[in-house]
Amino acid sequence: MQASIENLEGLKRLITVTVPAEDVKKAYTTCLRKTAKNARIDGFRKGHVPTKVLETYYGANMLGETYDTLVRETLPKALGETAAKVAGTPEVSFEKSSFDKDGEFVYTASFEVEPEIEDKPLSEMTVKVTSSTVTDADIDKMIENLRKQQAKWKVNDEAVAENGKLVKIDFVGRVDGQEFDGGKGQDFSLHLGTTAMIPGFSEGIIGHKAGDSFTINVTFPENYQAEHLRGKPAEFDITVNSVSDQILPEVDADFFKLFGVDDGSMDSFRNALRTNMEREQKRALLTVQRGNVYSALLDYYGDFDVPAASVEASRMQLKKQEEEQLRAYGLPVSQKLEKAYADPEYNKDQALFETRMQYLLTHYVELSGIKAPSEESIEYLLNMYAEAYDDPEEAKHEIKNDKKQFTLVRNQAYERDLLNYIQSNAKCETEEKTFSELMGLKE
Repeated sequence: MQASIENLEGLKRLITVTVPAEDVKKAYTTCLRKTAKNARIDGFRKGHVPTKVLETYYGANMLGETYDTLVRETLPKALGETAAKVAGTPEVSFEKSSFDKDGEFVYTASFEVEPEIEDKPLSEMTVKVTSSTVTDADIDKMIENLRKQQAKWKVNDEAVAENGKLVKIDFVGRVDGQEFDGGKGQDFSLHLGTTAMIPGFSEGIIGHKAGDSFTINVTFPENYQAEHLRGKPAEFDITVNSVSDQILPEVDADFFKLFGVDDGSMDSFRNALRTNMEREQKRALLTVQRGNVYSALLDYYGDFDVPAASVEASRMQLKKQEEEQLRAYGLPVSQKLEKAYADPEYNKDQALFETRMQYLLTHYVELSGIKAPSEESIEYLLNMYAEAYDDPEEAKHEIKNDKKQFTLVRNQAYERDLLNYIQSNAKCETEEKTFSELMGLKE
């Protein structure tokens, strides 16, 4: 057997394999014997069918089985001789019509190889290290947010619509003079300044009172979900049915009880809030720091080629995650999702990001020598997840006894150790974020 490899564009390779005639004849003879042993043809006893007759009846099948056998036996050896790190399944090609059981067999296989990650020193890479502290001001903001969540609405016949008010409206929309699906509503509730609407829609209501009827003109954004409406000018006839004021609850013992604080104490309530906020802050910092390290690595290495097969595998993993998320919420996997992922470009950028990160992390796994998650990281994550329960120790015990949950914790602990290794060997720039910034809350 002879093999030669050719470098094509990027990570693509083409290997040409030549199998000697004697090996071809041997493989064909083995196939012939196997066929002869099991062949059933009228007029001949089983196992005693002449070769010419066998070739007349089973010739195409025997040739097919022969070259399948030859590829299966020789391709791994040929690839092994080249020391190529194959990614995905090679695509084999040869001229079936020219296959000769008495001659040599030549075929090609196209494939991609895994990228070679340059061993760049981490000491020259800069990583942002995010820190955050829950302050008294953050707790004050949280109390106001909780008050708004528990707020009630009171109709005010004299009120003028403005940000912060709740308006109920009837509306009819038209594009090119024609009403469109989804463009009509009755007694629709709209919290001005909060409810997301088409740009200009909420603004067009401000200043009006209950009983007002008017028409506004807006333009659908270019990225609007309904393709046929993107960038289109539209007009809406609107009638304001009511305007309501927001009535916030008093911060008192009754308010505290809504959140499990029964002693009526402001100090107890603020301490409970601080504990909950610091717990959420800890989880958020893990996620943010993970993103910081990932971004630093990608900036450091820049774009590099990765196998298309690996990107597609990552894309299908993203699809699986979306399906599991839907099922977790008791929702069916929609045909819309299936149709979306049928397009090979859908979520490709995210899959490309995931694939590149996987190769970079694998590279540093080898350099770090980390074989298993540390007990410190496992315990840290167990405590973080368990502290939300009334009995943290019991919760930790249950997680450890749940194989699926504990495997997830171990995997996360392993990643934490790896990210700590990368960060500890890089140049660090500290950035402070407020609790609201960290959690993505509106200031």
